[in-house]
Amino acid sequence: MDKFLCPTDFSEYSNNALEYAAKLLQVRKGTMTLIHIFSEKEFTHAIEGEKSEFDDLKEYAKSKLSGLAAEIENEYGFDCDFVLSIGEVNNSISKYAEKNDYDLIVMGTQGNGYDRKTIIGSRTMRTVEKSKVPVMTIPLEAEFKGLNSVVYASDYSEFDKITMQKLVSFIYSFKSRIRFVHVSHSKNVMSEKSYEEFKTELSSFLGYEKISYYLKEYKKNISSGVEEFVNEQQGDLLVLLKRKRNFFEKIMGNSVSTEITYLSTHPLLIYHEKS
Repeated sequence: MDKFLCPTDFSEYSNNALEYAAKLLQVRKGTMTLIHIFSEKEFTHAIEGEKSEFDDLKEYAKSKLSGLAAEIENEYGFDCDFVLSIGEVNNSISKYAEKNDYDLIVMGTQGNGYDRKTIIGSRTMRTVEKSKVPVMTIPLEAEFKGLNSVVYASDYSEFDKITMQKLVSFIYSFKSRIRFVHVSHSKNVMSEKSYEEFKTELSSFLGYEKISYYLKEYKKNISSGVEEFVNEQQGDLLVLLKRKRNFFEKIMGNSVSTEITYLSTHPLLIYHEKS
């Protein structure tokens, strides 16, 4: 049984992420928790001014959360609860998820006060940076239509095997085809022999038949190369492993800008090497 944590600020972005998460859970089976964060600034301002203003805000949020949770339970048929918290958004979400053993954080790429020049907002990116629990980011235009084609983009890591094992467990109910692509610049290209050995070892370890393997070399921009590959494979989901000093930083550094258009219409699932 999965446990999803879904942050909401009641924006269009978070509402769409909730719908996407709910449809995932209909297949995966599990429960959902909605979490709304009041910032320290809002709280401090209320304490310094009229505490009743903050009480009104809290009651309004509680009413909205209660209504959303009831709608989700009625429409999708699984348990949905909610929590109100005070603190820095990214820290509160990641800490709550880890402390309460959630399997996945599902959140919108943006929220209230979003920047139209970016695809993934700063709050969402900071949650990705802080969280040891996997995070799935959902853009406003994403619509759940199953996970037929899932792309796992790797620059080769000792953590790939464990991450792929988690991914197989997650997508198994969807009967997804996983496209495992090793991407690199020409100076770091993996030899065919080493890659064949890696494929054999990984396939044996996973025991999942619906995996296709690709070795791609991009001389210029790695992030553009990954986007090109995902579009070619009609990927429904892009999966990355976040670790220090790997190409995740290059890809996500660009994705905060509007360079990678794929992420404006499709979800992204990020695992942490220590998750």
